[in-house]
Amino acid sequence: MAEFGGDDEAVGTVRLPRVLIAAGGVIVLGLIVNLIVTFFSDGPSGALRWLVPPGIALVVGMVLALLDAAAPKDERPGRFDVSILIAIAVVLVGVGVGGFAVTAGTKYVAGYLTGNESGADRLIKPVAKTGSGITITVENVTYTSHFTRVEVAIRNAGKEPFTIPIDGATFTAADGTALRADSGRSAWPGKIAAGGTEHGSITFKGHLPDSATAAALTFKSGNTTFAVSGVTLSS
Repeated sequence: MAEFGGDDEAVGTVRLPRVLIAAGGVIVLGLIVNLIVTFFSDGPSGALRWLVPPGIALVVGMVLALLDAAAPKDERPGRFDVSILIAIAVVLVGVGVGGFAVTAGTKYVAGYLTGNESGADRLIKPVAKTGSGITITVENVTYTSHFTRVEVAIRNAGKEPFTIPIDGATFTAADGTALRADSGRSAWPGKIAAGGTEHGSITFKGHLPDSATAAALTFKSGNTTFAVSGVTLSS
């Protein structure tokens, strides 16, 4: 009789380490995948992609806890075996709250390191400048938490391929405030083929003053300067 009683007491208990390890593994795997995508992408990632791993981990933790609680145990309760109510509370706090917090922190750090942060478009309308067979169109000016990201289209109407270096490129307000391009956080085409069009994004650290409603995007290569002026911004 004592043996059957021991089995009955074991039903309803959860081996908590196994549940947390499985849920934690889902979160870690999801973070690794998201980090790889973020570091190799040319733009910010959607929030939904980051929320999926902790969401799945929470479901996995809950299901494993319920299944483990319903299964009879052949051995005596271990040191870390807990009741189903305690297991659910730990999963909700540890995997739910903790998992989403770790994910949010990782997303924040990855966005800062790569420049791929989400933000609001401040450009009122696209503006283009043509010269020497080259047309550069400013299509988007995004203010993120730490950066200003300018997305452009470059069209080569000439008969030869060419390159436009972004080292030394600036984004300048009417009052003279200038932001300098961060080439390490930018995604820029190496060469534009003859008759071709390429898209690129230039990341500048910081923002122009809130009062700035117009700016100019300027490229410099040696003594040559090419400026797209009249870039109008919303306040």
